Amino acid sequence: MVIHIKQLLLRFGIVFAFIILFIGFLILLRNPNEPQKEMLPESAEGRVAWLNLRGWQVDSPEISAAVMPEEWLTPNGQSWLNLQHSQGISPEQFAGMEITRYIFPVKNGAKPNLYAELLLCENALAGAVVYDTETQLMRPVR
Repeated sequence: MVIHIKQLLLRFGIVFAFIILFIGFLILLRNPNEPQKEMLPESAEGRVAWLNLRGWQVDSPEISAAVMPEEWLTPNGQSWLNLQHSQGISPEQFAGMEITRYIFPVKNGAKPNLYAELLLCENALAGAVVYDTETQLMRPVR
């Protein structure tokens, strides 16, 4: 009787271990390193409101098409990329893709040469920065 209980417990332990391994395998397949894409509103008013919620009062943007770089190898490129990562944005997932660039003049900045830039790939946020055209200093939007 005692041997029979030990065999049942051993079988249960083996099945339980396989279940744990299977769940772990599924978690690994899910690829947790893939960043989530933040979607911005499709309307111009919605994008302005998004910036307003982050403390930036802006005027109408200048809009242009561009292509996201494949790599950021220069010191300025690395600085820009690190700034994006600090905001939870991963521009690498948009490398080489067509983007729309929105450059908003900032009305409530301490200097007149302040602009907010949003880079969107089909309304997914690919980059965001506030920069001073005079000093070339960048800061996060958030």
